[in-house]
Amino acid sequence: MHTKTKVVYILTPIIFGGSEKVSLNFLKHVDRERFEIHPILLTRPWEDKSFFESELEALGYIYETVPVARQETGDPLRVLRVAVYLNRIINKTAYDLVHTHGYFADICALPIAWVKRLPRISTCHGFIATDRHLKLYNRIDKYALQLCQRVISVSPAIRDDLVQHGIRASRVAVIQNAVGQGYSEEERIHLRYVKRRILGIAPHEHAIGFVGRLSEEKGLPYLLDACADLKRHSNSFKLVIMGEGPLRAALEQQVQYLGLDYQVIFTGFMEHVEAWIAALDVFVLPSLTEGTPMALLEAMSMQVPILATAVGGVPRVVKHGMNGLLIQPADSRAIFEGLKILLGDHNLRTRLLKEALTTIASDYDVRRWCRIIEQQYLAILSNSQGVN
Repeated sequence: MHTKTKVVYILTPIIFGGSEKVSLNFLKHVDRERFEIHPILLTRPWEDKSFFESELEALGYIYETVPVARQETGDPLRVLRVAVYLNRIINKTAYDLVHTHGYFADICALPIAWVKRLPRISTCHGFIATDRHLKLYNRIDKYALQLCQRVISVSPAIRDDLVQHGIRASRVAVIQNAVGQGYSEEERIHLRYVKRRILGIAPHEHAIGFVGRLSEEKGLPYLLDACADLKRHSNSFKLVIMGEGPLRAALEQQVQYLGLDYQVIFTGFMEHVEAWIAALDVFVLPSLTEGTPMALLEAMSMQVPILATAVGGVPRVVKHGMNGLLIQPADSRAIFEGLKILLGDHNLRTRLLKEALTTIASDYDVRRWCRIIEQQYLAILSNSQGVN
């Protein structure tokens, strides 16, 4: 009987978005006969238990939580306090490997792992700098990542950014995100019927959808402007915006200003969002920056035609005119024109979704993706002696 490899897996699941879905996919499909994964969640103690925690419990994981701060604002010693707490946890168990996700986990945990000469790996989902605090954290994170023996980048663009900021190219592995194919054709058709009824979408109405964090980098104001143009062309559609985030209030105000109250549905955070994606006729990703977005892969796996901006890792997934349509970012007119083409051509939608499903099956299978990450673990472990 072989000894399992013990991995401490550290992340900050503050809102259930793409990076959290990536981690959950891995924790669902990792070989638990070979790897013993101990999740440590950096949480906000003033918030309720997250969906991510509930999912971990359903999977049978025993995890620990570490408060990221004592209070919502004004905790200048938060990094030091979390680092001390993590050090105590890591000291309790003879871990073989440390795997971090996100800037806060990187900054707090990687220096500890480096000092203890523990093999270390981080997954980099990208750098979002919407305020000066995040810009500072991103800058520190890029130094922390230099302590890694391996950084998993979810897109080539992120890899290039990492290398530009001093991380050795030989230490960066591009492993694009992946998705499972959890529904049969019969289940998908049933979900489409049920979810559309719940959302109040009439049979004759087209359903346009977005899934993700409601934040500046997602480009949602451009999507709303495009829908205002679309309404002048035809009002027989609904826009379903699934997710939460800091921009929600501003987006709701924009909806009222544009007179889209009847057309736009804000659902908030949705558990098992891929089931709700089945209700859509077109999935729109209007992002200004991206890695390899999970919502995009989920929409393709649920056979929903794609209209996406050509940013980050998106063009590696979506080939224009083959398995989706690509447009330039920050261009509401381009979104409108793309929607008009897709909604007006059923044969085109059918052709794109079939090719998208082939793309997912051949290039983005979650089990194959999981095995690749496991191979990274083993490679680091085999080369870790004397490396720091």
